Amino acid sequence: MFALVGALMLAGCAQPAAKPAVESQAEPAVDAVAAGKALEDARHPAGASQLPSGRRDYRNPADVAADIRQIAKARPDIVRVESLPHKTVLGKDVPAVEISHHVSASDGKPVFLLMGGIHSNEWPGVEVATEFAMDLAEHDGRDRRITALLDRVRVIVVPVVNPDGYDVSRGGDIAAKRKNCEVTPATRAQCAAAKDPETGYDTGGVDLNRNFAVNFGGVGSGANPDDGDYHGPAAFSEPESRNIRDLVDGHQVTVEIGLHTYGDMNLHPPGQNAAPLTPDEAVYAQIGAAMADANGYPNKLSRDLYETSGTAEEWAYHTTGSLGFETELAGDDNHGPWEDSVPGQYLGTSKYVSGKAHGGEREALLRDVEAAGNAQYHARITGNVAAGTKLVLTKPGTQLSTTLTAAGGAFTWDVNPSIRPGVDGRNVEESWTVSCPGRSVPVTVGRGESRAVDLSGCQSR
Repeated sequence: MFALVGALMLAGCAQPAAKPAVESQAEPAVDAVAAGKALEDARHPAGASQLPSGRRDYRNPADVAADIRQIAKARPDIVRVESLPHKTVLGKDVPAVEISHHVSASDGKPVFLLMGGIHSNEWPGVEVATEFAMDLAEHDGRDRRITALLDRVRVIVVPVVNPDGYDVSRGGDIAAKRKNCEVTPATRAQCAAAKDPETGYDTGGVDLNRNFAVNFGGVGSGANPDDGDYHGPAAFSEPESRNIRDLVDGHQVTVEIGLHTYGDMNLHPPGQNAAPLTPDEAVYAQIGAAMADANGYPNKLSRDLYETSGTAEEWAYHTTGSLGFETELAGDDNHGPWEDSVPGQYLGTSKYVSGKAHGGEREALLRDVEAAGNAQYHARITGNVAAGTKLVLTKPGTQLSTTLTAAGGAFTWDVNPSIRPGVDGRNVEESWTVSCPGRSVPVTVGRGESRAVDLSGCQSR
């Protein structure tokens, strides 16, 4: 479960041991309108950009951390931050930002996941992810659309999936550093020195977006450690990819977006030329068209850019049924000129997309959150239980496990379909198991469907 971490912990101050997350735990009393306005005003002195942060240049790792601390301190009622369970190869924490109304992560809401910095030289992805988190924090309570979305959807943003590589790239050691710092023995100096002297590209590390289990080691990934797309020695060999695996396994992530550069496309599975279209091609086309209308990037199959295997989005889709996309931000380089690469793309005014975009990447991400909350794109389980009953949803033979603590009476649980999309283009009939004290019930539910379960034998505790 996504635990709660307060702003004091973020600031490095001592804090009492965390209490178990429960539905009755009160949220901090915050005037959302005043807090959001104060946050916005603080970020926009004279000369600031139109971005939520007001920034005018690329962040370094300390800037990302400071921005996360700021929104958590200003909006403790809706913003919670936790380090994901696995430290990086060099021992760094990987923070994830959760933004939603209601304290508990076991309230049955669907989850939207946004990831930046999987490839550490793709700086605009880090910028857009961080800006979106700040945007939600600033405008909750002041913007009806955002306020309504945070009522229905739990947003989780991982601004930098690969902080080791990002540190080396932003630090100027290897600006083109794409992979993580998997060198043996691993030190920052060794990571920063693992560079081809002729091309300037990094030779050490694993391409995290080739390290996931579905189609691992297939076409579109490298077997040589010097390869830019080296897939690693085994699926999930890297702590950074295990972080995303564990996050997705423990949440009902109905839509996830990985931000990349610089192919100016919205991409969805499959990533291999020989693979059939997914069973959800019509759904992908519908959501992708809405994204394309907003950010100006065409909706394409992942293989239309080039073939890939072992990606985060393809793994999440074929494992959990989560609708995974990769957005390739536009540009002439992985981290091009700031004005067009970040504010221009976020707001839809960049030379790369001007005239085609209707709101930019900001609008595309808001539409993605809406898709995450749209029951026609996932599934629902309903029933009746006594107040305080803890329900656990699992799938036999997998690590998938999420919980719901019922308020009492009728409940609705937004979940991914139990019927899993297979890599062969056909659906695989599988069932969830809903368990409570004294009872376990299998339930088979497809995308867009709702199933009622009989939990009359549950014992409330």
